[in-house]
Order: sequence, then C-alpha cells, then structure tokens
Amino acid sequence: MEGKTRIIFRADGNSQIGLGHVVRSLALAEMLRHDFECVFAIQAPAPELQQQIRQTCEGVIILPTCHHSEERFIHELDAYIAEDVLVVLDGYGFNTAYQQSIKRKGCPLFCIDDIHRYTFVADAVLNQAGGVESATYKTAPYTKLLLGPKYALLRPPFLQAATQERTFPTGEVRVFLNLGGADPQNHTLRIARELQRIQRINKVELIVGSAYQHLPDLQNWLQQNPTCRLHQNLSAEEMCRLMHDCGIAITSASGVAYEYASVGGLLFILQTADNQEGLYTFLTQNGLAQKYEQLPQSINDELPSAFEQIVANQRQHFDGKSGERLREVFRNMALAASLSMREATADDLLLLYDWANDPVVRKQSFNPNPILLESHTRWLYTKLEDKQAKLYIAEAAGVPVAHIRFELRDGKAIISYLIGSDFRGKGLGHVILQKGVAILLQQNPALELVEGLVQKENKASVRAFEKAGFSYGTPDPKFPQAHRFELRPQSIK
Repeated sequence: MEGKTRIIFRADGNSQIGLGHVVRSLALAEMLRHDFECVFAIQAPAPELQQQIRQTCEGVIILPTCHHSEERFIHELDAYIAEDVLVVLDGYGFNTAYQQSIKRKGCPLFCIDDIHRYTFVADAVLNQAGGVESATYKTAPYTKLLLGPKYALLRPPFLQAATQERTFPTGEVRVFLNLGGADPQNHTLRIARELQRIQRINKVELIVGSAYQHLPDLQNWLQQNPTCRLHQNLSAEEMCRLMHDCGIAITSASGVAYEYASVGGLLFILQTADNQEGLYTFLTQNGLAQKYEQLPQSINDELPSAFEQIVANQRQHFDGKSGERLREVFRNMALAASLSMREATADDLLLLYDWANDPVVRKQSFNPNPILLESHTRWLYTKLEDKQAKLYIAEAAGVPVAHIRFELRDGKAIISYLIGSDFRGKGLGHVILQKGVAILLQQNPALELVEGLVQKENKASVRAFEKAGFSYGTPDPKFPQAHRFELRPQSIK
C-alpha cells in the first residue's frame, strides 16, 4: 500500500508447536495495522490458520517448509525484504545468524522473545514477561530492550478492558478454561475433569483453537458433562466478553493469561511449556495470578474480596496503553529506516543557523554562546568550499531531520552533529552517526579513524555514540573533561 511502511511478521504455528508465536505476533500486527502495511510470513500454514492471519494482515507469504538447522533457512526472506521494510521475528529458530542476515539487508529488525537464549542484533527486543532484567540479554550496542507488561501484546478488546472498572460477576460461578489454541498435551480435558469435582463451580467455559487435535475425545466427554460448554475459534471480542462473564479463569502462563489479567479476575495458571517459566514466575510472585494447585481451597465464601484484591494488583500492571507505546517504537524505527543523506548546500544556510542556535544545542556545545548570522554565513561558505570538510543533511521523506559534519585531517575525520528539535527523543542519534559515517567512507575509503568529542552531561549523545559502535578513546588534551569516541573503519567493513 502506497504511503505505508511495510512490516513482515515472521512466525510459525501448528498443532505440534502450538500457536503462541503466531497469536502474539498477530496481536502486535493488530496494534500496528492502521499505521503500517502488515504482511505475515509463515511456513506451510493450515487453511484455518491462513484465514485467521488474513483477518488481521493484508497479505500472507507462504514459505516452503525448511528446518532452522538447514543453511537455506536464514535466507528464506531474502526475496521479500529491503531497507525500507521492517521485520518482526517471533520464534526460537531465529537466532543470531538469522538476525544478521536480515540486518545485512539494511532492514530494521524487531524480535519478540521469552527465552534470551542467544545474542540479539535486532533494533528492539520485546519480552513482555515482568521481572526480566536487562542484564539477562546479550545484545548489539544499539538494541533497545522492551521489557515487562507495559509492552504487553494485547488485542484491542483487551486493551480497552484494562481501562474499565471490574466487579465480581453475580449469579452462578463460571470458570473460563483455556490452555492454548493447540494444547498438544490435552491439559484441557484433564483440568475439566478435575473441575467437575469442585461443587461450588456451576459452569465451565472451555475454549480451544483450530490446531487442537483432541477434539473427539473432548466432545465425547462433554456429552456426559453438560455443565461444561465448548467454544472454538473465538474472535478477540467474543473471547473478551466470555472472560468478562467469568470471575475465575484457568490458563497457561502465556498470552491468554495476560489477556485475562487485562480484563481482571481470579486467575489460576499452569506452566505447560518451558518457555512459560518467566511469565509464570512473574504472575504468581506479584499477586496477579495464583498457581492452579491453589484453586480448590480458593473457591470459598471469600471469592468477592479475593477477586477485588487481585484485580487491584492486575490494574497496576495492565493500563491498556501498551499499544500506544509499541506504535511509537515502530514509528521511530520506520523514521530511522527512511533517513537518507545528502550534501549540504548554501540553501541550507538558515536551516543550519536556526538549528545551531537552538538553546539545547548551544547548551551542549563546547562554545555555548549564541551565533550571529553574519558569522554563521561566513562559516558555512568557508566550509562548503573546504575540500577537507564534509557537510550532510539527514532527511526523511524530504524533511530535514539532522546535520552531521566531518573535518578531515591526516587520515582522520572529526564528527559534529545535531538533530532538529522536532526529531529528538526518537532514538535517531546512532542511526544518523552510522549513516553519516557510511556516506563519508563511500567518498573517502582511505580514512583510518573517525572520532567525536561529547560533553559528559550530554547523555543522549554519549548513548548515540555507544550504540553506533564507537569505543571510548584517550581524552583530548584540549578538552580533558569530555568523552572522546573513536571508530576505526576497518572494524566495520
């Protein structure tokens, strides 16, 4: 679609591995679909899964079956990606080598993760489990970590539910039971049988997905147990309404647990897979859920007060704003991807003058005094004529974003850069440095060293140099209190 940046979501799901990766990727796509063109890439999806994906995404790329141990696996998206395409990966086969293959194409990369098993080189990594420390991850210097339920991958009805008041449903005690869309080990039937032995429970609402392969066994059992009702392939709206009607829920420690916690209620969880350990620990240790084993003794006359307390805990972590936060992350990634560099000209005189005299820029400069237009004009024309000075303007869709300048001396280039006020705080600093250095090296391949001086108080610029791959060098004798960053071009070739 013209005018929208494309995002390719890459995840797999089936009856063997479950649908967790697909479901949470689709939740993210649902958050982004109005601002981006969302396309899903998946290996050999079942027809029902294809249909589910097309309800959210504008296109489906059906990839041939290929195990992640095969060499060709890391190149499976090569024909579909370019610098202006964002890629989202969700799955355990998308290791460092796979990510590097994407990054070599110049694509912005976003990874959804819950196991921190390998080094990430993505631009951003999301782990929605709470209690995960940044130190748990090994990443590239520029990688942004998005950790905890403030980035929860929730579909629109659940984001809305998190902003509403919640009271204990009156009438019969109804239990919501969902152990995943596939539930390959058939925990659903086991738990349903156990719930039938708890007299205070009046009705059990069982939910299974299209990949659930134990349906005949479950249906046979349900014929003899009319207090249990089966639901299949519910929409997000239907799921949310059903959760709202049930004051108690039993789920796996997965995305569905977050969905119920956003609605609010007495939540009991099981860990049904190794990758759920982080979510299970976070939910149970922070009073957002109880262990399933605690359910029998919890079904008592104190249900309403217990419900009220746990909902209060849940509301502290689920505020319904994770979609807004993630849209902002992706807008900034798309903006960074769209940046292009051009050489500065005399027509940029007033633009550069206004930028240079911005109070924030002057405060962070080694010379904080305002610049006179006459002095600026003389300076710019001198620099434009100087073959040892390289001045570039970074633009996004024709709009000037930043200025970066290099002074070349004896095989060395010294950086100076600034970002326009409308574009600060968007994580662009390191991208401007990287793209500026790239065009400089194209025109001056013999350069041996690129360096920059940064005031220690200028935290944003310090972080930008770090994320751009610069290392700390020996301080400059003229400015001993400043950080001196250096980058040797041969290290990035």
